Amino acid sequence: MNGLVLGATGLCGGAFLRQAQEAPQFAKVFAILRRELPSPATNKIVAMVEKDTSQWPALISEEMHPQVLFTALATTRAAAGGLDKQYKIDHDLNMQLACAAKDRGCDTIVLVSSAGAHVDSRFGYMKMKGEIERDIIALDFKHTIILRPGPLLGERTNSKQSGFGGNLAAALGARVYRSRLQSWLGYPVYGDDVGKAGVHLALNPSGKDKVQFVSSRDILDIASSLGKTNA
Repeated sequence: MNGLVLGATGLCGGAFLRQAQEAPQFAKVFAILRRELPSPATNKIVAMVEKDTSQWPALISEEMHPQVLFTALATTRAAAGGLDKQYKIDHDLNMQLACAAKDRGCDTIVLVSSAGAHVDSRFGYMKMKGEIERDIIALDFKHTIILRPGPLLGERTNSKQSGFGGNLAAALGARVYRSRLQSWLGYPVYGDDVGKAGVHLALNPSGKDKVQFVSSRDILDIASSLGKTNA
C-alpha cells in the first residue's frame, strides 16, 4: 500500500508523514512539496519537490498509485495575502489533487478540516472549510475521513502559519491541553494527535460509515489509546 501526504512541511502534515512512515502497512509514502523536507527523506519516504503547484496533479502518476491520501494542505489569510488567495490553495488545490489521486485509484482520503466548519458559517474561514468538506465528500471516495481539530498546538517555523485563532489560542490551548478545562477552548490538540488519529483511521476505516467526521475530542481519545503523544 502506498500513501500520499500533502502539506508535509506543516504541523499536521508532518505528523501524517511520521506516522505513515512507521506503519508497516505502507510500502511507500510520497510527499509533494514546494520546499525540501526539514529532515532527509528515507527509503520509504519519497519527497517530490516542485515549486509550481500547478504541476502537482501531474505528479500523481499511475506508478505512485496512492491508496490513501492524507491532506493537511492549507495556508492562512496572512500568508496567502487575502481570503480569495487562501481559498485557491485550501480549496481549489486540494480539490485538484484529490481528483488526481482518485483517478489514480486512491480509495481513502483523510482531510484536516477545522472545528466549526460549515458551509453556512458567517465566518469566512469556517465557511471555506465547510465548502472544502462538502466538495471532497462529493468526490465519493470509498472512505472519507474528515478530522475537525480545535486549536492546533505545536512548534511552527512560520508565525503566519498559526491558523485560525492565532498564537493566542495556541498559548491558551497549551495550558488547558488534556485538562478538565480543555472543553472551554474546544479541545486543543497537538499535530501529533492529529497524525496518529488520521493514520489509524485510514488503516482501520469504519465499515458502516462511508464518510466519517472526527471531532477534536475524538482525536484526543484515539491518540491517547494509541500511546503517548510527543507534546
